Amino acid sequence: MQLRVAVVGAGSMGWNHLRVLKELEDSVQLVAVAEANPSALQRAVQRFHIAGYSDYRQMLDEQRPELVAVVVPTHLHCEVAAFALDLGLNVLVEKPLTSTVEEAEALIELARQRDVRLAVGHIERFNPAVTEVKRRLSAGALGRIFHLHARRIGPFPPRIRDVGVTLDLASHEIDTMRYLVDAEISQVSAQIQQHIHRTCEDLLLGLLRFSNDALGVLDVNWLTPTKVRELTITGEKGMFLLNYLTQDVFFYENDYSPTSWDALRSLTGVSEGTMTRLKVQKAEPLRREYEDVIRSIVSDSSPSVSGEDGLAVLKVVQQLLASALANNGLLSQAQELHTLLEEADRSPTAGSSTALSQQRGPNDQVLPRRIASPSPLTLPQRHEEHPSTLGGG
Repeated sequence: MQLRVAVVGAGSMGWNHLRVLKELEDSVQLVAVAEANPSALQRAVQRFHIAGYSDYRQMLDEQRPELVAVVVPTHLHCEVAAFALDLGLNVLVEKPLTSTVEEAEALIELARQRDVRLAVGHIERFNPAVTEVKRRLSAGALGRIFHLHARRIGPFPPRIRDVGVTLDLASHEIDTMRYLVDAEISQVSAQIQQHIHRTCEDLLLGLLRFSNDALGVLDVNWLTPTKVRELTITGEKGMFLLNYLTQDVFFYENDYSPTSWDALRSLTGVSEGTMTRLKVQKAEPLRREYEDVIRSIVSDSSPSVSGEDGLAVLKVVQQLLASALANNGLLSQAQELHTLLEEADRSPTAGSSTALSQQRGPNDQVLPRRIASPSPLTLPQRHEEHPSTLGGG
């Protein structure tokens, strides 16, 4: 059985979705792509030999695919996904699910009403290194988990203009940690800075406490000249070191046996155990993600990363940013922002910078959608944006 699939968005990430879907031709028929940029649309149509549309609404009305991949800028996720869901189509939305908690809740409710699947592209869930560590944790390889430390750092990506590192990068780690620890996040604390990005934070240091008392550390930025994607998980029996990029996993075993070599003891201070490089069957996470979504549609079951998972991540992102504003001495601005949003939700005003529009789907259902956010907050130590980030991406 082949599922008919269409993609909305043919930018750099959309291109990857199109490529993977074309490779899954045994289970998928890639039928169309929608893209507002004429040159990107033409390139996708010529490369993948599919129908192309400049308007995603026309594409979905005419093609009625069984699965829609939403690969557009974050602020458009709710609008595009809501239109597809309201037509009764299954949807995979690139992470983050939406820009706001309210939008995510609206999409989840709409998917429930239309009885269709809503999956979120938290792709690291399908990284073979992550699934191998999850398997070993479930088997008790570490015993009780004490601490997780994520480093997701690298250069600034000029194409990302509408969100900061917390929503764009830290969301990966929040979802992965929830998955590995199998617990919810009960407390957060954070510090943020803005150096290069025009309107959003580009550095986050965050601390998470899970409901099972494990602690998580988020070290995330767009300021480091080299790209690092690593996660360590420390527990009673040792530590896993996971490299997302190479899909390598190392296990460092605890060793409490004393050493008789006094000189070595003075240098190391502790006795280190055996380090083992674990065997991981490497694979492309995006392909595995699609295989999971396709399986959920065919078997009428929930995808591994559901809308509720995407919502849980958004709530933590919101809490981290609120904490950072308070910790940076901007608590009054954070409270003012919260009040403005509450007032806008109660009484939308056309033309207001915090107004909510009442978006309506084809069947005239009402969906909240934030059409503009309040003016950006000025964070401490902000510098002028580097000229190299001003071009299109």
